[in-house]
Amino acid sequence: MGRRLAQNTKFRAEGRALFAALALGVSVARCGAQAVIPDAPPAGDLAEARAALDRGQYADADKRLHAYLAAHPADVEAQYLLAFVLFREDKPADSLRQYTAAAQRRRPSAADLKTVALDYVLLHDYEDAEHWIRYSLSLNPGDPEAWYEAGRIEYTLNDFQPSLDAFRRSLELDPASVKAENNLGLTLEALNHVDEAISAYRKAMAMQQASSHPSEQPMLNLATVLIDRNQLDEAQHLLQQAQQIAPHDWKILAQLGRLYMQTGNLVAAREVLEQAVAIEPQKASLHFQLGQVYKKSGSSEKAQAEFTTTKKLLGTTSSPQDN
Repeated sequence: MGRRLAQNTKFRAEGRALFAALALGVSVARCGAQAVIPDAPPAGDLAEARAALDRGQYADADKRLHAYLAAHPADVEAQYLLAFVLFREDKPADSLRQYTAAAQRRRPSAADLKTVALDYVLLHDYEDAEHWIRYSLSLNPGDPEAWYEAGRIEYTLNDFQPSLDAFRRSLELDPASVKAENNLGLTLEALNHVDEAISAYRKAMAMQQASSHPSEQPMLNLATVLIDRNQLDEAQHLLQQAQQIAPHDWKILAQLGRLYMQTGNLVAAREVLEQAVAIEPQKASLHFQLGQVYKKSGSSEKAQAEFTTTKKLLGTTSSPQDN
């Protein structure tokens, strides 16, 4: 706990540094002292870095940007590009430091600040993430992706009404966004508007019918609600569809296990839950579910082993269903 607190304090300090850099960037711009990169074809390493980024080859892009900046340290756009590449490499602390350095030369754009917010999401610092995504939206309120990210951040903070408003705004700007519609459903469900949530999940599924790469999430979320309502036939069909898309998703396997237990098919429940535990062995709730199946199947020793593992993973008296 002390280590995490120290990390959060450090990242908040970096956030304050970025505030200071923003103010400095404004004053530098007003004084006309900001470095201006002349229009010219990009140097080899920079062009190749951008091409590598487009291909998703983030480590290569990182290497080439460092080489380019060693020769062109005043190129602020390359500095911002490096910050974004570091984010894509899942190096949020390094990305934030690079954004802070770049902001001393040029005020960050709405897109830059959106990535700053996502860096904080990767660091599990959702309060700072909320601040920076709202800052980004103040600069560009017409960005549907930023509204979507704001919705996800508010949802994680359990601020469901702002989350609902954000997803609705995202959908106003991009009515074809399956992920925004699906997350609208999750937020409605959290607000106990279950019928509306079901409608949102069904709409999200309909929106992606023609997609060659559909998301399994609306199917999983709808199936979960239908299991709660004991509408098991449709739920099973949806989960099987979702499993075809994402065969190694432990959440789908967990819901299948739950469904099979409700129908009394303990053999099938055991099979899918053993798969789920193999995929996500640190999830206490999965061991607890599997232990219940073993217990009902008469495998007392295996059941006890799973319940013991559940307690070890929890380390607390919290409910295993919540972990």
